[in-house]
Amino acid sequence: MRRIFRFILRSVSQPDHNPCSLWTLTLRGTGGKYLEKFAIHAGPACIYESGIMIRSATAATFSAAFAMSIALAQSAPPKVILLVGPPGSGKSTQAAFLSKKYGITALSMPDLLKKTLGKKDPVSKALAASIASGEVLPDQEAAEVIRRRLLRADLPNGFILDGFPATAGQAKALDQILQDQQLPKAVVVVLDAPDDVIRKRMMARRRVDDKPENIDRRIREFREQASLLAGWASQTHVVRVNADAKIADVSQQIVTGLEDYWSKQSSEQK
Repeated sequence: MRRIFRFILRSVSQPDHNPCSLWTLTLRGTGGKYLEKFAIHAGPACIYESGIMIRSATAATFSAAFAMSIALAQSAPPKVILLVGPPGSGKSTQAAFLSKKYGITALSMPDLLKKTLGKKDPVSKALAASIASGEVLPDQEAAEVIRRRLLRADLPNGFILDGFPATAGQAKALDQILQDQQLPKAVVVVLDAPDDVIRKRMMARRRVDDKPENIDRRIREFREQASLLAGWASQTHVVRVNADAKIADVSQQIVTGLEDYWSKQSSEQK
């Protein structure tokens, strides 16, 4: 029976003195069960199976497949996309669309906060206090939530971030996080719509906290935050779209803006 393998690559850390680039290569068969697991280094001489050398012919085969996989992965740099917009502008909808289209994970700051607040550490306590008081999240602790999430090795192709940064301080912290992890600068997608459109959309959601006074306050806060972020955004690439349109049309505006930028960036690097 012909076996069809799917290669799942994940880089893992190694000591600086190790000349080989260590990866984990897991092979799966048609039955979905793990067949073999190898710790693979950069060349056939570094390939082992549970500490035992694999036959050279097998090693050469897997080494070639491994090298090809690395080449394909390296040909496309990670995509880092930030979605910015007032509440009700459709950020969650577009994040889900972009995640499916480009095969990258969508990260929502509210979702990350829910998972963080249950922990008993200084970061969680500071965030909980800000949320309870209705204040903007403190820069250092909010950035730490993002940093911890990006340290996980499940975002090889990049990610979409919704709800962060919200202040100029958080924006600077994000730049440092991306630089530390050798990730490209983020492309900022701004979804904007008139205030009256945002109000109608939020009222239509019928959420408990979507009261007229809360809606006006949240729109005002976003406009203030957007003005603070303007200087930072001018240093990266910004894709502005009209969110007062059909969902499919908004999606197309975003894709066109992103791919035009990535195409231009790719041409400049050649």
